[in-house]
Amino acid sequence: MSQEATTPHRFFTWVEVVAIVGVIAVLVCLLLPAISAAREAARRMSCSNDFKQIGLAIHNYHSAFRCIPPICSGTGPTPGQDDLSNQRRLSANVPMTPFIESSAMWSMILNPYITDRKPVVVVEEEWSMKLDSRFADEILDQLSTADGPLINENGEHYFPSMGPAPWRAIDYPPWQIGMATYRCPSDTTERPVKHAALSNYAFCYGDGIHEVGYEPGSYLKFRDSNADTLSQRGAFVSGTFIKFRDCTDGLSSTIFMAEVVTDTDPQRMESNIASNIAGLKDNPSLCLNTITNGGRFSPVRYKPNITMRRTPDGKAARGGNWADGAITWSGFNTILPPNSPNCDTAAEHRLEGVFSASSAHGGGCHVLMGDGAVKFLTNSIDTGNLTAPSVYSGSKADVDGESPYGIWGSLGTIARAETDAEISESD
Repeated sequence: MSQEATTPHRFFTWVEVVAIVGVIAVLVCLLLPAISAAREAARRMSCSNDFKQIGLAIHNYHSAFRCIPPICSGTGPTPGQDDLSNQRRLSANVPMTPFIESSAMWSMILNPYITDRKPVVVVEEEWSMKLDSRFADEILDQLSTADGPLINENGEHYFPSMGPAPWRAIDYPPWQIGMATYRCPSDTTERPVKHAALSNYAFCYGDGIHEVGYEPGSYLKFRDSNADTLSQRGAFVSGTFIKFRDCTDGLSSTIFMAEVVTDTDPQRMESNIASNIAGLKDNPSLCLNTITNGGRFSPVRYKPNITMRRTPDGKAARGGNWADGAITWSGFNTILPPNSPNCDTAAEHRLEGVFSASSAHGGGCHVLMGDGAVKFLTNSIDTGNLTAPSVYSGSKADVDGESPYGIWGSLGTIARAETDAEISESD
């Protein structure tokens, strides 16, 4: 009987197993940052593409109406009746909706809105393609509404054409739905329940501070005087129809919009606003004194003694209402560099202060130029003399001169003969 030769089986030793596992762990650690960076690069590219679509919408709007979309406009005012008009605080986001392939949303806003019906088609059109159908279902489930102030011949309650004031979002579903195009993919903040939809793209009010968010020359009851007429130097001026020809610095040298980051954290620097900071119009650097230094692994936050400015329901701040044109939520000025703090000037909500651009990308933010180009500007862009007074009636600043806030300030103004400003761009 022959005996078959057997080959002994060799197994890994514990030392070899540990070594292999260690090598795999090292490879994973090396690959994860690369994967994360690739994902962020893709999100940043998607954000840039959304911004380009908004830029195209502005140009198409100008072709149709011979002006760029107005900020702080809409129906009204109707004193004491916020449910009957926009109280002339509508953001430029709203009239742009039909130019961003959102005819269903625009139709819902433009026509009287019957409050007994759910806007299923509009929600699915806006969000199911951008994210997924489950997200659209969540929006529908979270929508809140109130009986409209008017009643039609069928006994149905409804809101008038263009809806109520934007801060009445809890009663009006279109203000809660918003538009997917206005959200940056890198900003993962979810809309608070029973709150307006958020937006990551804000409008440039220029380099002014004092009464910059009010219609020039309009009567301000809280000051018993007319609003300043010199501080509004940007492409978007409250209640004013700006044309391309008004941008004499050149569309390629003028910022129209920039990113703002949103967050429900009430102390995060970029997404919140320090209130009641005096002296800003003569020294905007005072806003920098409201924040802590932060640390290597901790974000920069506002000091504990600082009172924060939040939306009326207390649920958001910067980018906190896509339909509200207030500079506080939907605007910025080119004074402090991107990803800097935000400050307003009074204990009450006033449309003036220092409001910074910001983003979730890190190191800077996207800006939309007047010619439709999208650029990424770094936090280190030249901001000139931040202790210099801003331009306003009676200011020590040269009202007819260049911006005191360097290249950043120059890019935010439309008619200061600063066409030679060089942009520090990061690829």
